[in-house]
Amino acid sequence: MSGTSSLAGTRALAIVNPVAGNGAGARVARRIAADFRNHGLKLDVVLTPAPDEAARLAREAAADGYGVVVAAGGDGTANEVANGLVGSGAVLALYPIGVGNDFARALGYPRRTRDVAPFIRGARRRSIDVGELNGRVFVNAAGVGIDGHVAELSGESARVVGRALGHLGGALVGLASFRPQPMRITLDGEARSGAFLTVVAANGTHFGTGMRVAPEASLDDGQLDVLTVGDLSRWSSLVALVKLYRGTHVDGRAIVLRRARAVEIELERPLPAELDGEVTRGRRFSIRVRPRALEVLAR
Repeated sequence: MSGTSSLAGTRALAIVNPVAGNGAGARVARRIAADFRNHGLKLDVVLTPAPDEAARLAREAAADGYGVVVAAGGDGTANEVANGLVGSGAVLALYPIGVGNDFARALGYPRRTRDVAPFIRGARRRSIDVGELNGRVFVNAAGVGIDGHVAELSGESARVVGRALGHLGGALVGLASFRPQPMRITLDGEARSGAFLTVVAANGTHFGTGMRVAPEASLDDGQLDVLTVGDLSRWSSLVALVKLYRGTHVDGRAIVLRRARAVEIELERPLPAELDGEVTRGRRFSIRVRPRALEVLAR
């Protein structure tokens, strides 16, 4: 279902991550209701009491009759709230205040927070695909390999130096320390084996704070854009990283982009994977697309 948005008479709840945006979430929680009220929208507000609680709050909000749930945070907060809303009929909106906000970019949200409430008032309702990795939903992208390694390092660094510096530090250390790993990758039944730097299943166009991982990806085509990066030298990896920001990284040889509905990844040892920046670990990952499973407000 797609169409224009009308929030008049719709119960809306903002789920605010207070630590998002290096603590900006706590300030947003104090003003977001007034901000929306100034644009003729009534909004209730709740803060996430702990990590991984936003999914529960979103699930309860949908069951309590809220028609719109606003995820106020970054991609990780959007991921959690989406996990609570998939299949519920309630609509996901965003108030992007994270470091990356790549999913918000894919949906056309403005960068300035003061523009978000009027954007939501005029946004249209869309049904979009989501991905699923080992049973957990992701809205933007999931990756196994160096991006999981970087996400894990970034999380560790962020606890010491903050999220922005933690992300930069994790990326630099990750690029220097990670080497391609043996993997068996199966795309829609077609298998290949070798050493790979990363495998990314993209629903949106960008990940990793602005990298154009899949420039032609669509949120509602029933497929994932799957990027595989083979055994590159460190210098070639750095060159590919620069090209990622321009969307010119695919060469058809070591760096390949294909579309698929199902991806299986088998590893020789457990490695980190990331889903919208959230980290998990395993030796086998099963990735699927769930067509038009989530309702969102978008451009």
